[in-house]
Amino acid sequence: MYQARSPYCLSCLTKFSLLALLFLAVLCLPLKSEARQWSERKLEKTVLRIDRDISRNRWDKVIKHSQKSLPQCVRLYSEQHPTCILILKNINQAYEKTRRINPDHSQIERAYSLASEVLGKTHFTTIAARNYYYIFLIYTKNYAPAIPLVTEMIEIEEAGSNDKFRLMERYSQLYALEGLIGNRPAEEVALTKVVELSADVMGEESDYFRDAAEALANNYCIQKKYYKFFQLIKQHKIEISCLSKQDS
Repeated sequence: MYQARSPYCLSCLTKFSLLALLFLAVLCLPLKSEARQWSERKLEKTVLRIDRDISRNRWDKVIKHSQKSLPQCVRLYSEQHPTCILILKNINQAYEKTRRINPDHSQIERAYSLASEVLGKTHFTTIAARNYYYIFLIYTKNYAPAIPLVTEMIEIEEAGSNDKFRLMERYSQLYALEGLIGNRPAEEVALTKVVELSADVMGEESDYFRDAAEALANNYCIQKKYYKFFQLIKQHKIEISCLSKQDS
């Protein structure tokens, strides 16, 4: 004789079926993940799409598509591959163009270090990455790591076109950074170059030269190099007092 199954048994069967389906779904996850991995062809097409977005100033799209393609590029090649470095540069460039700081700060430093290591210090990608990294460090008031970047810019300029006006600006950046971290001897060296270059480029009657000479006089006073202080203000007729000045 036919006997109906109890509601309790049907409930057990339902629970068992749900668990079985869940187990099968978990087993399928790696297969779905692998299906989402890109081919080289898809990466190439995405890079071309990013280039079009750059040419049309679609910076939010550049960020979106670059962030999606970067891990796929690293998987296909390596973090050191020029294409992956270019994608990383594009991310930072897009943030810079929209006057924003990349919220993933590690990408800012990594873009510079990878480009410098793989492409060289004078490559246009490295130059762009260095400039944005410098902006980020100044924005976050992280002055000490910014000093090697400016020093590198100076070395490249001196080995290349040796533009005195540009060097004057670079040494001005350097002396300001050294002063902010309280490195007075290094600040003195940079200021001496600013005074020398500004006299050559703009003349000793210029405001730029006078400001640099006064800053150097203040530096001498703070370091208690009184002979150099009085020699400088006498030579250039600078009206500045060294009394009661303290290193702040």
